[in-house]
Amino acid sequence: MAESASGGTRRLSLLVGALNALFVVFVPVAALVFVTSAVWLIENDPTLPWLTSLRTALDFWFVGHGVALDVSAQTLVGIASPAFSFSFAPIGMLLVVVMFGRRTAKKLRGSNELWPGWLGATLVYGTASIIMLPLASSPAVAPNANEAVLFPVALFGISTIGFGLFGSWLDSKLETQPSERLALLDWLAARRERANWFFASISAPAFKAGTAVVVGLIGISAVMLAASLTLNWISVTRLFEGLQVSFIGGIALTIAQLLILPNLVFYGASWLTGAGFAIGAGSSISPLGTQVGPIPALPILGGLPIGNNITALAVIVIPVALALFATVMIKNHTKELRFHFASPISAAFSLGVGVGFVAAVEAALLALLTSGSLGPDRLQEVGVNPLMLAAVVFIEVAPVSVLAAFYSARPDKAAPIPDYLKR
Repeated sequence: MAESASGGTRRLSLLVGALNALFVVFVPVAALVFVTSAVWLIENDPTLPWLTSLRTALDFWFVGHGVALDVSAQTLVGIASPAFSFSFAPIGMLLVVVMFGRRTAKKLRGSNELWPGWLGATLVYGTASIIMLPLASSPAVAPNANEAVLFPVALFGISTIGFGLFGSWLDSKLETQPSERLALLDWLAARRERANWFFASISAPAFKAGTAVVVGLIGISAVMLAASLTLNWISVTRLFEGLQVSFIGGIALTIAQLLILPNLVFYGASWLTGAGFAIGAGSSISPLGTQVGPIPALPILGGLPIGNNITALAVIVIPVALALFATVMIKNHTKELRFHFASPISAAFSLGVGVGFVAAVEAALLALLTSGSLGPDRLQEVGVNPLMLAAVVFIEVAPVSVLAAFYSARPDKAAPIPDYLKR
């Protein structure tokens, strides 16, 4: 009976995961097909069949999972265009997929075992990607085959598994915790006990402070971008009017801009560090100055920041202040560090360098994720240089964190020497 009940629970979990994955695939694809079909219907270009709008929708779906589009050499509007790769991933859609993974993980929260649900979800999602790949491909534009098979199922699968193991709702009192979560917690506890004392005491506070610096930069950038768009609303409106799109086309353009908005917010964070970003090879947008050539006709780009030397002096204070604040605020999380280190200099240096390293690595990874190619020739380079951003962030954060760590990581006073050792 126990084996039968266990088998029935596994089958139910498999079915729940599969159905949720089917829902997650259907909703975005249906929405994209509706929008592209509406544009096709209203624009009413008799030379384009409806199948083109379907392919466009599926191409957008793959791009939203980080899959590059291989565009062949062709003539567009009478202009010869060389072959290129469109690899710019809209972070807004990636976040939608991640949230759908969270939803699927939450549906599986009552299961004693999560792996059947994970298996059902990834099988359905992977199968859907494979089925849609030939439908989305044409001689002119086609998703990269290898990425189309791997990236969508990897993004959705990692999101589902990650939230299933670390989701905050699992901390509530459930009748039974999933066996995979219990096994993971036991494994992490064992690794923590065996970890080197230096990394064990440094890793947690350095990760928290370094992450706080990056999150703070992104938050300030979001406010800055909102203010810039508000102040430059006339330029944004004129760019919209200059495109002369239909009502449905305007809606589609607005949705597309919302999906790339997180990319632009991170570009603003890079701008705050002084590293800046580029929209096209040879261009540079930073507090030290702005040099751009022809850019895509996106109205939201009317809110791009303009830099000069005076701006640079003011902006550089922001990452420095964030590093100081974050390092000071983690004092309550450095008890183990203060216990292990005997010298204030070694403790402060270790923690400060750790905070700078974490912030630099996270910034570089986000730069890789948010940057890519938007078109041929100069538009093959759009976004932030990861290595340059990492170097700038480390140089700005580490020295300040070292100084602040003399307060937050100062070792506890040494215990008095026992009398029997004094003899």
